[in-house]
Amino acid sequence: MPERLLLVTDSPEPSGVGVHMVTLARALADDGMHAETMWPDHAAGRALAAQVVDGGGLAHLVPEAGIADAVAAWCRQGPAIVHVHAGIGWEGQGLTAAAHAARATVLRTEHLPWLLTDPAQIADYHAALASVHGVIAVSAAAGAGWQDAIDGRAVLHVVPNGLSPVRATEAHRSEDSILCVGRLTPQKGQRVLLGALARLRRDGLSLRAQLVGDGPCHAMLARGIRRLGLQDHVALLGTRSDVPDLMASAAMLALPSRFEGLPLVVLEAMAAGLPVVASRVGGTLDALGEDHPWLHAPGSSRALAAMIADALGDPARRARVAAAQKTRFQNRFTAALMADATRAAYRAARALKDRMHMDRVRLGFIGAGGIAHRHFGVLETMPDVDVVAICDTDLGRAEDAARRMGATAHPDHEAMLAAHDLDAVFICVPPFAHGAPERACLARGLPFFVEKPITLDVELAREIAAEVAEAGLITGVGYHWRYLDTMDEARAHLATNPAHLMQGFWIDQTPPPEWWWRADRSGGQVVEQATHIIDAARFLAGDVTEVFGLAAHRERGDFPGLTVPTATAATLRFASGAVANLASTCLLRWNHRVGLHVFSDAMALEITDHDLMVDVGRGRPVRRAEGDPVWRQDRDFLEAVMGRENRIRCDYAEALLTHEVALAVSRSAETGALQRMEGLRADPQPIFCETAAPGAGHAA
Repeated sequence: MPERLLLVTDSPEPSGVGVHMVTLARALADDGMHAETMWPDHAAGRALAAQVVDGGGLAHLVPEAGIADAVAAWCRQGPAIVHVHAGIGWEGQGLTAAAHAARATVLRTEHLPWLLTDPAQIADYHAALASVHGVIAVSAAAGAGWQDAIDGRAVLHVVPNGLSPVRATEAHRSEDSILCVGRLTPQKGQRVLLGALARLRRDGLSLRAQLVGDGPCHAMLARGIRRLGLQDHVALLGTRSDVPDLMASAAMLALPSRFEGLPLVVLEAMAAGLPVVASRVGGTLDALGEDHPWLHAPGSSRALAAMIADALGDPARRARVAAAQKTRFQNRFTAALMADATRAAYRAARALKDRMHMDRVRLGFIGAGGIAHRHFGVLETMPDVDVVAICDTDLGRAEDAARRMGATAHPDHEAMLAAHDLDAVFICVPPFAHGAPERACLARGLPFFVEKPITLDVELAREIAAEVAEAGLITGVGYHWRYLDTMDEARAHLATNPAHLMQGFWIDQTPPPEWWWRADRSGGQVVEQATHIIDAARFLAGDVTEVFGLAAHRERGDFPGLTVPTATAATLRFASGAVANLASTCLLRWNHRVGLHVFSDAMALEITDHDLMVDVGRGRPVRRAEGDPVWRQDRDFLEAVMGRENRIRCDYAEALLTHEVALAVSRSAETGALQRMEGLRADPQPIFCETAAPGAGHAA
């Protein structure tokens, strides 16, 4: 029986929430995924249900007190995804519990930022997360707050609101008319707009404003209009169905909100080519962008008045801003884009639900070279792991590996993924071959572990990182130094005595694969090998803000076509204030030195991949590392895949930060210019990725 989808809310006032649900249902249907909707049987619910039915959809109206029971009954009809939509955190908790008890895949969309402050409400929300397989935030700004609030208890996806623009009738655009659309509540800040209009009137600027919406502040706003003498200038229009026509005749939209998730009315204005003046709050800023010229301080009628005057005083600039808004909308906020991202969240949630009771994991390998065999060696020791499929462009190599692991060999990853029902994939390909394997896994909602470096194209890596985040997919990257027990000890030493100077080394021979010799195939020694040292330094000292590199090249007759630098020196500055230098060469015929030396107040550490020396002025004791860091690394990834505690130390997003530093070293060496980077953390990152979800099995 095919899986069914229900969009449901129990919100007593589902205004923007309801519009979102109607839009999402239609956009999913356009893409072949038909959703049913369920609404409380109140005035707003009936109106929204009618919109769904008018569009050819299926809507259920249920008495408010019985909606959780109705969700449970609906789920019992067969396999289901239940997508709960909440206007604020305490809404929808009974719905998620009912759907979870009925064995549905459960997600909830939070349409506002995190607003809960009461400890009991926060505790209730955290407890309710046990019933969901994914939480969706409607903007990046809101997502940051929800990520902190969820604190690893669930998988977070960021799916920006989207809409399908409604064509308005042709109208003459007034040069002095301001439109404000939103429920009449303190959140929306209509009082601030009235204050701004009164200021502008005192300054001799006579404007007209139309306030669309209804709500508890109607009487208060009406009194304010009379008190400020704005009766001839401000109209309270109530709820209207002709907002597109009102937008077509207005000079601008004003939205002086105290907070927003991602306001649909701003997206409507952007799509309609109506300039927006709004408060600088998270979701609105996500919609309009940092470079939008008319963003004012929340709550300030003086600042809003100045913005309105500035916008009205320059019609040509308003037209340019409107055109830029429209382009931004088309690139980021259409209903089709929202539907695509939501479907990805559904796939991830479904996969998580399937894994939560997994007792064995079926793996596929893309690439069967030396590093793949390193993983085979540790996976062979795990009785709950089956490597069932291996592909390689060299089919003979894939067949050899398949014989070792009792797997099936394939010539390419598409054939392998089409032929097998896998739980996760290991991607062990050269630097130049990344991109297609990761995207194939993303398309199927498959968790993947990828060997470093993650790609040579940093823009491709950023795109993949964004897609991974949107899908909430589990990922791991092979920076195995993080799993050394000696690294844990080093972090403990540095916790109260942070690193001040670091020296990294990768003094080694030239590896035999000919692709490694070419800069356009391997990226060079810093990108392909010394990236481990950069990652170790970040793991111990935090993020890098500045990079300067120098490189030298020497021809080598026994390495024809060698284009990588044969020596590189780099200096790094960290957000913490620490500095480091890095030296690498591939000129030797043997491995000479690979390691990281760390200096802090009255302490020196020397770290390699097999031991640790701690010098505090009483000798140089050396301790051997214990255990296999690659085993720990692979096991943590697989534990997360199997729905157990997520203890992944380096996911794709974290690896990207290290990779950007390595690429910056190479770029600086090529250009001779200092490379400045965004410093995200002055302190070392947590041992486990901040997005890891203990007990949920996902790293968003």
